[in-house]
Order: sequence, then structure tokens, then C-alpha cells
Amino acid sequence: MQFQFTFRHMDSSPALQTYCEAKLKEKIEKFVTKPIEAHVMFSVVRQSQTAHVSLRGGDGYDLEVEETSSDMYASIDGLVDKLVAQMKKHKEKLKDHKQARASKVLEEEVEEPADAMDAAEVLKFERGRKRAHG
Repeated sequence: MQFQFTFRHMDSSPALQTYCEAKLKEKIEKFVTKPIEAHVMFSVVRQSQTAHVSLRGGDGYDLEVEETSSDMYASIDGLVDKLVAQMKKHKEKLKDHKQARASKVLEEEVEEPADAMDAAEVLKFERGRKRAHG
């Protein structure tokens, strides 16, 4: 896992970097198997302190999450929670997609030929069409 940190309108802080890296590693490693690149940006504007992470996964997905609060550590905690929620959602999409494809293949294998239409149904349809276009 590779981390890149950027500080805007504030001094760089090794303690903040260490805290953020530990929190992200702990949560992200549960979801991914391939290498990940994370770019974390910390910024301060007046009273709001923002943490933003751009995550690029080796599985071919990109996630971006941002959290703002009055404390940078609280912003990091909120950011991690949002990121976990997005990663769960992404993982569920992958699981559902695979299940849907597998069930579709099974249905095609089991599917029986369509029943032939009854002559009475065809006549009924034709009569209704003639009345409508009359």
C-alpha cells in the first residue's frame, strides 16, 4: 500500500500522517487483495478542517471521499467510516453482479422452449387491433 500526503494551508504533521495511515490500512486491508495507492490531502479553511482521500485500487476502481469537521482527527475518523461504506457497497455490487450473471446462465440452461400461441389468442389479438385502428 502506497500513501502520499499533501498539506494545504497548514504545516505538515508526522503524527497526523501516522494516525491516518494506520486507520486507513486497518480498514482497507479487509476489502482488497491487490495493491492500492492512496493520496490523502489535509486542508484548513478558517474553522473547517478537511481530509480528502483518493483511492486507486489494483482491482480497477477509484474511490474519492471527503470529510470536514472542526478537528482534523475527527475528519479522518469520518473519512474512514465513509470510505468503508463505499468499499462495502463496491464489494456487494461485485458479488451481486456475479450472482446475477451465474443465475442468468443457469436460467438459460434450464429454460424450456416457449409455448406455441393458441390460434384463438391470435384471432383475439387481431380483432382488437382492427377495432383500435378501425
